[in-house]
Amino acid sequence: PEWDNSIPVAVLTQTTLSVDDTENSIRNIQKSFSDVLVRNDLCYATTNRQMAVKEISNHVEVFLVVGAQNSSNCNRLKEVAELNGVPAFLINSVEELDPKWLADVVNVGVTSGASTPDSLVRDIIDFINPNKVIEMGGEEENITFILPKELRGIRDA
Repeated sequence: PEWDNSIPVAVLTQTTLSVDDTENSIRNIQKSFSDVLVRNDLCYATTNRQMAVKEISNHVEVFLVVGAQNSSNCNRLKEVAELNGVPAFLINSVEELDPKWLADVVNVGVTSGASTPDSLVRDIIDFINPNKVIEMGGEEENITFILPKELRGIRDA
């Protein structure tokens, strides 16, 4: 179809899309239209973790992504590792970890989806039992969200 490239265009993004895919799509839209408003609602933790996986991929031989198989966020993390040339496996528990994945591997990357409980990640790290754990990549995630005042009373009741 033909488009009037002077009409205003609004771009909204989903919270768990690939950061790179989203940026590429926005750039393409901005090339085609002169008046583009972008509302980027990519989740902070999603963006942060995808960038960390990219950085860490240069230092590991395999990536374990801890989280649910149906999590868009976890699947994007696995995809980012693979796109950076690192085999990646999405697991939700120690029981799903195949020791063959770690055979002859010196450095393992471990990441998780934003809603994955820390205890699951800790279980995986404890199972691997590394000589050393190096935390690297990404910004510290210490953002606190305040409940709306209408809900604060319910929480305290």
